[in-house]
Amino acid sequence: MNRAESKYFRTANRMDEALLSLLREKSFEYVTIKEICARASVNRSTFYLHYENIGDLLLETIEMINERFRASQFQKEFDIDGKSPDELFFMTEEWIVPYLEFIKENKYVYKAIHTNSAAFGVEKAFDFYFRNVFSPILLKYGVSEDKHEYVMDFYRCGLSAVIMRWVDEDCEKPVEFVMEVISLIFNGQREMRNGKQL
Repeated sequence: MNRAESKYFRTANRMDEALLSLLREKSFEYVTIKEICARASVNRSTFYLHYENIGDLLLETIEMINERFRASQFQKEFDIDGKSPDELFFMTEEWIVPYLEFIKENKYVYKAIHTNSAAFGVEKAFDFYFRNVFSPILLKYGVSEDKHEYVMDFYRCGLSAVIMRWVDEDCEKPVEFVMEVISLIFNGQREMRNGKQL
């Protein structure tokens, strides 16, 4: 990265952090470019060198926090071949609790995403996990590739609905409660077949 690129990146990062800071204080629809520029210590023309509007900045900020999560949670290689299908069931505390904790920590951003999801194409954030985790696991389960997107739409939509209800309620219920709900949904049939009280 040359000096100009480095300066551009640092400025963009300041604006990402400024938006995150403002979202802790108010809803996305009330954040202004003037406030972002003041918080990031940049002028308005600098903002427009980077973005056309606040929506573009939100997209970049979402990608930044998703990258932070990927870096913290998914540093290890996925040993798909070395595991049995039971070991690859990913609706477990090991997978979900860190994600829920991350969402709770960044709930103000997720609220902005939720209220503007159609406008900001949040599906892109899912692509990484689909390609690197879910699709290889489904292959291991013997699910043909032409069905992967359908299966994952079912999982993603159900999981997203639960999580966004929790975010809308300001993440007041503990992470453990949400994990219980997710387990009930994804493990419920298997446990009911085994005669377990839910």
